[in-house]
Amino acid sequence: MEEPRDLITGQPLPEREDEPVRQAAEARLLELGYAKENVVVEATRRLDWEGGCLAVRADLLVLHQGRPALLMRCARGSLVSREREAVATARLMDQTYVPLALVYNGQEAELLDVRTGKVIEAGPQALPGPAKLARLVEERAAHAPTAKETSQAARVYSAYSFISCPSQCTV
Repeated sequence: MEEPRDLITGQPLPEREDEPVRQAAEARLLELGYAKENVVVEATRRLDWEGGCLAVRADLLVLHQGRPALLMRCARGSLVSREREAVATARLMDQTYVPLALVYNGQEAELLDVRTGKVIEAGPQALPGPAKLARLVEERAAHAPTAKETSQAARVYSAYSFISCPSQCTV
């Protein structure tokens, strides 16, 4: 029997509690018309922070014109409890804020403006297609965070990443 593979990368699926949610998100992105090469699975960035290294990870990162445009956090359960983590991650993932973040639980979604942290759309339709994403990104000016903004986002991200799924924990 062949092992299950990631829809975007074709790699074997990691054994994670939230992997079915990420696969559902990937399937939805493909249905909406995104090209596989515009979706980064498990995007990472390492930052020097408080004398150490902070590894920032996104479940999915959607690119528009080669730039990060939408960061997705895919997990079961409450969307509200993932909002701050998703926004903090989007504020750290690139040298400028990723303009939009989306939290997705496999059925419902919330689309967030990363600059304000506010929900701009909720429900199954909140995941934008490529044309809508292009419009939403163009409506938002690029924002290079200050050192203070980066530090605040890193504190939030660090707090949430520490309480991630026990199957991923190496502590």
